[in-house]
Amino acid sequence: MIDVILESGQDRRKLVRKAVDALGDDFFGLVRDAQRILIKVNLVDHERQLACTHVDAVRGLLDVLKIYSPGQILVGDAGYRGTISAWQRFGYENLLREYKQVELVNLNDDEVVDGWTVKRDGTRNPIRRSKLAHEVDLRISLTPMKIDAVTGASLSIQNWTVGTWVTPSRVSATGRVWARWPWLDEEGSTAHHKSIAELYKQLPCDVAIVDGVLAMEGDGPVRGTAVQSGIVLAGMDALAVDAVGATLMGLDPSHIGYLHFSHEEGLGSINMSRINVPPMVMSQSARAFDRPLGFDANMRTWREEEESLV
Repeated sequence: MIDVILESGQDRRKLVRKAVDALGDDFFGLVRDAQRILIKVNLVDHERQLACTHVDAVRGLLDVLKIYSPGQILVGDAGYRGTISAWQRFGYENLLREYKQVELVNLNDDEVVDGWTVKRDGTRNPIRRSKLAHEVDLRISLTPMKIDAVTGASLSIQNWTVGTWVTPSRVSATGRVWARWPWLDEEGSTAHHKSIAELYKQLPCDVAIVDGVLAMEGDGPVRGTAVQSGIVLAGMDALAVDAVGATLMGLDPSHIGYLHFSHEEGLGSINMSRINVPPMVMSQSARAFDRPLGFDANMRTWREEEESLV
């Protein structure tokens, strides 16, 4: 069985601290051995706190890490609308005064290593990945729980893979952005999902934490509305964590393409019968999240494309 920690309540910092502490000795050993730890947060849009990792969730994680870590703790992202502006807007700079070992890193400006996504015809499309994300000793994805109008769910794997992908900036109608969607959307739904799975295969995270204290339903992953789920998930199998998160949102994990393909690659498990999570808390916390227009059709598209190839 694969353990996924599920804590319920409303105090975000306390819940994250409790969930991380429950990961136990295996996690503490990784922390003690790591000279550099990267906490990959989600800072997709500096104007929308609901879409981004709350700084109190980071505090909850740091409260545990500071006890066991002898090394440097890096908090970073390659934010779609700019990482630095999100730090300033959401109070991340306060962490530098509160925790001695912490450094904020803007992965949009990081050195790069080679990576690739998947094209429609199955060939590779070269891209650039964060060199820092490859070089650290411990990789943690810390992200909010959100519906995603395109992929189905924005959870730990999507946060980790997309936000460690380094792209040049461009000026859009709404300002400067660091966009990944042009490489994904133009290749179609199946390639989009396979690309996320492929990026995760190239560089997985070691620990996944999903903050659903105040989650997002509706037109996510940026413009949705708040729903008080009151839960935090944590585990050392990100697929299992995301499978639980999807289930709590009323989604079938096997219908989320990148989770399906990652599971098929043996990168973790989305089989809920193999995941050890408190059934009573699951039943009390689960609810069907509101979905945006066209959501169900988007969820079917990659499966229909796959079936047409058989």
